[in-house]
Amino acid sequence: MKNIKNKVTKTGFSIVALITSNMVLAGHSQTEPVEYLIDFKISGQFTGFTPEGLPVYTINGPGFAPLWIAGSGEVTDYTPHWRKTADLENGQITFSGQPTDPVIRFSCLTGSCNLNLKDGAVLTSDAGVPLEGRAINMWGPVVNSPDFDPVAGINPIRIMGCGGLKEIAGEGKAAGMVGSICFNGVLNFNQNDPSQLTGSSKCTITLHTPADPSIIP
Repeated sequence: MKNIKNKVTKTGFSIVALITSNMVLAGHSQTEPVEYLIDFKISGQFTGFTPEGLPVYTINGPGFAPLWIAGSGEVTDYTPHWRKTADLENGQITFSGQPTDPVIRFSCLTGSCNLNLKDGAVLTSDAGVPLEGRAINMWGPVVNSPDFDPVAGINPIRIMGCGGLKEIAGEGKAAGMVGSICFNGVLNFNQNDPSQLTGSSKCTITLHTPADPSIIP
């Protein structure tokens, strides 16, 4: 009975939060640049090497609109399935350096990281500004992450980075826009099976309409 009550309470909270957030947005639409906050859950695997010999991982995964942002600015981790708003499709990530380096650099191959938004917009890297990041080994694993599993060899490592995006489908609110994506999350490195890669990150995407679209790479 208690579980049913908790489920009903959570459902009720979700509905109230959705209605409230939609009312707030309706009354306060954004001027450009337009900003999005999307929580991506990714998984992928090793798929080969670049001509320069760098390992390539191909990753995919859904992105969700966070249900709530507290007055402190803290963002909830609760992302019900009905808040899905995007998909990362066949992003190809390369890593440089050694797995034990204090800082591991990685980048997304140009044109490979496509974000498909639910309104039909397609954002692709990198509009002339490479999407690059760093995994910070020297900070150690995120031991309070639910993915941390030293027995299975899963180490969540903090990541950070930014890069350019442009909309290429001509659809949705972001049609024809250009801008940036920045991420702060984790990659879960699997020491027992280095071919596997998972992770998550709440990403900010900021877009505007270019004065001259023809100059955007």
